[in-house]
Amino acid sequence: MPEEDRALLQRQLAPYRRAHPGVRWTRPETWHLTLLFIGSLARERVAELEALVEAVGREVVAYEITIERGGGRPGQRGGVAWLGATRGARSLLETASLLAARCPPDIAGGSPPKRTPSAHLTVVRAADRAVIEALRSGSLGPHRASWTVDRVDLVRSHLGPGGARYETLHSATL
Repeated sequence: MPEEDRALLQRQLAPYRRAHPGVRWTRPETWHLTLLFIGSLARERVAELEALVEAVGREVVAYEITIERGGGRPGQRGGVAWLGATRGARSLLETASLLAARCPPDIAGGSPPKRTPSAHLTVVRAADRAVIEALRSGSLGPHRASWTVDRVDLVRSHLGPGGARYETLHSATL
């Protein structure tokens, strides 16, 4: 996600953050569009994923995406709220399906990789019904950003008490 769009969404979400301080807002520097979740991976298998990302990058053409439609689901241990894609969602899901179809099923050594179920940007963890409804209705103002998806990144997440931190291991241009 380009920095200027990240900054735009951060400004647009400021009224929502002020009105809903009791939920856990994700940090803008962690915002990303997940295509495929793999889980734990042995280091010696990373090269396979780099080759997969490169191969898919050669086949997929860059596309425009617009993130704006608020949504989410409350949960017993905390829900999640997101901004969904209104343009480019099909292209993003097709890219995710291509990666999932070509990813070796045993790559994670446990459960098989999971393709993203929807084109979305997670903005709240521990979401309640009030923040989900506010984002869904846009009651505190617009929340919209558009950009060109022109690369696929292989990203490693480091989980910690302050939330996830992401490290890009490999990037392929579309």
